[in-house]
Amino acid sequence: MSDQYSAWRASLAGEPVAIHDAEPNSGFYRVKRKSGELHPVAIWRDQETGAVQALLNGTSVEVTSVWPWAAKKPVAYEAYQDFMDGKGWPDDAPVAPVTASPPDVIENPRAVAGDNSGDLDAAEAMRLELLGEKELADKFLSKPIEAQEAADQVAVWSKRIGDLKNRADKAFQAEKAPHLEAGRLVDEKWRWRQDAETLVRRLKSHITPWLEKLRAEEQERARQAAEEARRQQEEATRLAAAAQAGDEAAAAQAEEVQARAIETAKAAEVQRTGAGRTGAKVSLRTVTDIVITDLPALAAFYAGMNDAPADLKEVLLKLARRNISAGVTPPGVTVTTKQVAA
Repeated sequence: MSDQYSAWRASLAGEPVAIHDAEPNSGFYRVKRKSGELHPVAIWRDQETGAVQALLNGTSVEVTSVWPWAAKKPVAYEAYQDFMDGKGWPDDAPVAPVTASPPDVIENPRAVAGDNSGDLDAAEAMRLELLGEKELADKFLSKPIEAQEAADQVAVWSKRIGDLKNRADKAFQAEKAPHLEAGRLVDEKWRWRQDAETLVRRLKSHITPWLEKLRAEEQERARQAAEEARRQQEEATRLAAAAQAGDEAAAAQAEEVQARAIETAKAAEVQRTGAGRTGAKVSLRTVTDIVITDLPALAAFYAGMNDAPADLKEVLLKLARRNISAGVTPPGVTVTTKQVAA
């Protein structure tokens, strides 16, 4: 009597096996359902009637519902039986224990009346789920991978945690979306504030020529006062010299002229000009505008520093990646490749 499981054994050993839709190969397999779960499949032929039988998750089904999709996913009988016994697949990642209640739940300080507590519970549940995964992963990562089964577990594990991240992202976006929309509505409601800022700039720009005129007049007044103070100081010096020569009248006059020279010098200081009143004054202020006139020289200056600015490096790396992606390698960079798990 022929071995109805020979094709399955050959497939399990990695040997090429013919697959025919109308002729299922007896054996043990698994199929991936829409949920992403792998379900066990058993196919055999009744020894008396030759009728093809099939089980999916232990439930009898039409073989056409699982074949030929299961054909390329044979599993060992022991793996099939372990799954049926509730032990899961051998390449399944370790499963974190379910925490009934969080040991360190922190009350949301921003929670207010009307919040959807179900959303908060979902976030906390997923957080605890990730903590469980991390606890298992920390133990797993303490040892090197030395078997294919462990490598397969990492692949499945990464997918499971990635799915958790995707679920959390969707829940986060769904919970945040109303707030973003509300924020956009508030922004739109108060957007006219920009018009007020623009109007202030226009008004101050309009008054700038007048303030420049006042400043020029004040500078001219201060210049003339400084010139007068210089003249008075020279006169005071001349009179002081005459007093030392015995001219008593010159001595008295020298003190008076010296005092006037000091007061005039104080008046020679440029006073700040402006418009308005206390609390609503407008005056000229110095602003600095920088125009790049020699880009290569400027770039060379910063690049030549012993410790070039980090933000400069970030910009240059971004530009270099863009060029390299386009097939052009700029000078000054080294391109290396390496294989990483993805």
